[in-house]
Order: sequence, then C-alpha cells, then structure tokens
Amino acid sequence: RLDGAPPLRRRPMGPLVSALTDLGAEVEEAGRDHLPLTVLGRGLAGGSVRLPGSMSSQFVSGLLMSAPAMARGLHVELEPPVVSRPYLSLTTATMDAFGVTAQGDVDRGLTVPPGVYRGRHFEIEPDASAASYFFAAAALCGGRVRVPGLSATSAQGDLAFLDILAAMGAKVHREAAAVEVTGGDELPGVDVDMADCSDMAQTLAAVAVFASSPTRIRGIGFIRAKETDRITAVVTELRRCGIEAEEEEDGLVVRPGHPRPTRVETYDDHRMAMSFTLLGLRVPGIEIADAECVAKTFPGFFEAIDGMRRRTARAAGSVPPS
Repeated sequence: RLDGAPPLRRRPMGPLVSALTDLGAEVEEAGRDHLPLTVLGRGLAGGSVRLPGSMSSQFVSGLLMSAPAMARGLHVELEPPVVSRPYLSLTTATMDAFGVTAQGDVDRGLTVPPGVYRGRHFEIEPDASAASYFFAAAALCGGRVRVPGLSATSAQGDLAFLDILAAMGAKVHREAAAVEVTGGDELPGVDVDMADCSDMAQTLAAVAVFASSPTRIRGIGFIRAKETDRITAVVTELRRCGIEAEEEEDGLVVRPGHPRPTRVETYDDHRMAMSFTLLGLRVPGIEIADAECVAKTFPGFFEAIDGMRRRTARAAGSVPPS
C-alpha cells in the first residue's frame, strides 16, 4: 500500500496507474487518481504504453527504470508536448551506466528490452537543483559561490539555470569538476521558457524581485500539479510581500519591487521554502512558515544558508545574526 503526505496525495496519479494496469499490474484502486493506492506485487508482463508528455517526467522515469524486469520489456510513447526532457535523458544515461540501454528517443518512442542491471562503482555528482539556491544567492548578493563536483558536461537539466543567471548579468565559470557563480553589477529581467528546468521556476521568481526590469517565466503550466499549484502559490506569496506578480496560463510575470517583511506560506512545498528564503538574504523580516518542509530534499538547507552567510560576514569583518 502506497501513501504519502498531504501534498503528495494531491498529485494526480491516474496516467501512471493506467499505464501500470496496461502493463499487467494489479492495482486495487485502479480507478483512483490519487494516493493512497494498493499495488499487488505479482510482476509486470510489459508491452506498450502511451503517456501524456506534458505531465510529470517521473512517471516515465519510473516505468523506464523498472522495464528490464518486465517479461516483454517496455515500449513507451509520449504525447507532445514533452516537458522535462533533461530529466528523461538523465534517467536513460544512468540506466545505460548500469548495463541497460533504452533504444530510440523521446520523440519517436523509447524501448527497453528485458534485462538485468549490472552493479558497478558509480559516483553521484552534487544535486544541481539544491545548488541553484546558492548560485542565486551569489547573483542576488554580489558574492561568489563555488560548487565542486558539478561537471561542465553534466546531464542535469537544472544546470540550465546557470544560463539564465548569466543572461541576468551573473558571471558563470564552468570547469571540468566545478561550477562557480559570481554576482554581477546589474540584474536585468528575462523572458524565458523553463519547461526543461521547471524546478527552478520558483527560484528565478525570487531572483526576479530584485531585477531592474520585469521577468516572464513561460512553459511551466504543468507545475500546477506539483506539491501545490506552484504558479498560484508563487504569485500569491510575492503579492503578500508587496511585489506585483501576475499569473499566466503557463507561467507568471514578476515585476521588480521592494519586498516588505512578512510571513511567507510554503504550502508544505520544499521549493517554496527554499526559494523565498532568498528574499530574506536581502530583506530583513522575511519569515518562512512550516520551514521544516525542506527536509523532503535538503534537510540541512537552513544550516547551509547560515554557514554561507557567516563565512561571507567573516570575510567582511562582521558576523550576522542567526
């Protein structure tokens, strides 16, 4: 029986449940679109499925990774438009590293034959999503942040956030095994499609508050079905801070301003908490409600932020309050 916290219970699961039943799974609540669900562990026959490409790539990644254990393997086709392509590329590259190759591509369909993964030594590089908040901090505060272990050739799609920061005036230096971001003199707004790095949309929205011109974020309508409706949540909380922001069907527009001290609601969404913490680096009095929700992906986030602030303060000859 699979269940989750309230935010996960709100996420639609219908397409995945339908695909699993087509592949031979027995799901007791097969007509249900949300958790909890009971899946009987009797194996999967495999076969062909078709999924909407505009929903979560996690559905596709999960099916691809389990495909070698299916009796007939798996062929999956995605209905366009396909979002989060880099996450799917990362999935197939990792599978290949362990001896299972997905044939075809996202546009024509992916096929995985029955097989067995081979164990090996595998070095996991730092999480670009987690690093993005510190890269953003450098852009906002004019400092320098260096993350060792992130390759310039990394397949992580969220590293596209570095190109956005560069377009906003930050200095980005990529090495074979490190990435460094230094804040620039100016922070112009941008108009950007973030369909392939949607987890960074809230981070960019926070940075955009301090830009010199409006920022438009496009191509992310599907993040309305994440832990919360992330587009509505970001716009609501920016307005709570006194910032002019507008929802669009597939994104939002943020107009620069001067945030006022306030308590920001996170809707039990870890990325809301981490993104709006960036405002607090520039504006005293930003309070993050239910801050413990960051434990989902980054339990030590606030300690890491505080450590960065203290190192910066020591270099400047002062120590900030905790």
